[in-house]
Amino acid sequence: MNYNIFDFSLEINQTIVHQMCIRNLSNIERRVLKDSFVTYIYFNLVKGNVYIGETKDFCTRHDQHMRENHFLDGMFDRCIVIYNASNFTESHVKDLEFMLINHIFAEIDETNFNLLNRNNGQVQPIYNGHNEMVQIFVKLWEKELFEKDLVFTRKLSKIRNKILFKYSPFKQLSQQQLKCEEEIIKSIHNKHIVIGGAGTGKSILLMSLMYKLINENPNLRIGIVTTGNLTDKFNRVLKQLNLAGKLKFERAGQLINRAKQEKIVFDLILVDESHRLQRYYPKGHPATKKHFNKNEPSINELHLLEEISKGIVLFYDQFQSIRPQDILRKEFKEQTESYDENYLKQQFRIKSNIINNEEFDGASFVKGILYALNITNKRDFDPSVFKYKNKDSYFQIVNSISELFTFTNEMEVLHGNTTNRVIAGYTKEWRSNPRSRQNKGIERTQLPFDWIEGLTGWHWNSQHEKWVELESSKKEIGSIHAIQGADIDYVGVIIGNDITVNDKGSIVGVKENYKDTGGTPLIEGFNEEEFTDYILNIYYILLTRGIEGCKVYFEDSKVRELFVTKISEGMSTSKISS
Repeated sequence: MNYNIFDFSLEINQTIVHQMCIRNLSNIERRVLKDSFVTYIYFNLVKGNVYIGETKDFCTRHDQHMRENHFLDGMFDRCIVIYNASNFTESHVKDLEFMLINHIFAEIDETNFNLLNRNNGQVQPIYNGHNEMVQIFVKLWEKELFEKDLVFTRKLSKIRNKILFKYSPFKQLSQQQLKCEEEIIKSIHNKHIVIGGAGTGKSILLMSLMYKLINENPNLRIGIVTTGNLTDKFNRVLKQLNLAGKLKFERAGQLINRAKQEKIVFDLILVDESHRLQRYYPKGHPATKKHFNKNEPSINELHLLEEISKGIVLFYDQFQSIRPQDILRKEFKEQTESYDENYLKQQFRIKSNIINNEEFDGASFVKGILYALNITNKRDFDPSVFKYKNKDSYFQIVNSISELFTFTNEMEVLHGNTTNRVIAGYTKEWRSNPRSRQNKGIERTQLPFDWIEGLTGWHWNSQHEKWVELESSKKEIGSIHAIQGADIDYVGVIIGNDITVNDKGSIVGVKENYKDTGGTPLIEGFNEEEFTDYILNIYYILLTRGIEGCKVYFEDSKVRELFVTKISEGMSTSKISS
């Protein structure tokens, strides 16, 4: 499919009758603007303003824009209209609009453009011709838009790995996500819980919901909570949306303290990674417990958030609670019994695809991981997703840590602009901690290794926040605290010796081999079952980070043997129903 463009100068903030460049077009060309589906881009490069839209009647739509104060602020002096009068349908132009908005937004940190769109358009229906539209978009991006200085990064692969692309509020939502969003917007002062597993788009839904609410209700008081390793990342997105003065991502304790000090009552609080909300727990740094009253240990962060807001939305996965400080699953369930429930089930991170000429089901892989780790007893997954046939296969078990690094390094060479890392359970002490007393003044390269295999050694992640984005992280091993909520293209996972298989054939935690001092339960009241649950949740998170591929090394041979057995026991839905 081909396309063409009109590129004309504009009389700033004037209706069609005053636009000489349009009046000078031929009758046939003007008919295209009046009667054809088109995608358009208004821009002013001097002021750095951009607006992207789609319509079937450009002339009428232009005059409608002239009655919109938000649009007039753009002072647009040029416009590009992309068209194919014979082939473009409503679906084509909406699809192109969506792709343009998300990619131009992802470059804002380079272009410093002000993208004046307030949403990503309407819901995109499924249609034939999407692949052709993608080809048109690529050509348009790399040629015309690049030549007109609307594009900074010519190669699209570089953009798709950027934080602003991954967490754009302009992402097209699935039907499940849209239903959740609509229900919440209708009753923002209610209590809502959005339940979804790893990779089901909880954070994307939060971003979309946040952006729509603040644009439609600028005076709305919205609080936003996430975990420590994600606050900086998400606040960078807010900065590029020009919302840094209105909204802020904070840890739950920070938001609670700020609300009490400033006597704020929020209209709505959005809680990303709500499974990491804390209860009062004696262990840990005092600074993290300032908002708790030790005389009322039953009052947790969810109670405190409810006290400072009229409405609340929790984004929750019961299997991603990883420390004894987290609110216990049973308590969380009891406390949210009256909440309006919404569910996300579609898998977005580990995408379904065609691998080795066979369909690979990402959701089935996640279900298989839950079963193999004894987290659930549901066998409703296809065991073929775990079979290794060749280098195109998604999953493989290997025999050493070195093989994991060989894998991620090879993927780095084969697939440009991808994020490939090795991550692990917390089974080694952090001897290389640059802030520890014994390492004071020692160069990073001279610090002791945390992980050693033969003559080769590796360090733990040098920092928690933004670790995945660091060039040095390619040679390090990341812990759960550095990667929760992260997407990794090709991942190597070390299943450590903090779990083993007991005489009953069950996976159990090995307390002496678990080295996360903040995550080890108190000796008093130690519960082996809870402790094991935390560790298995960690491995569930680690094993569901990979977008394109995952290789695994087991330190404990018994765990490896049990895992291999269990991933072969899956039954596809068709077999179960029969």
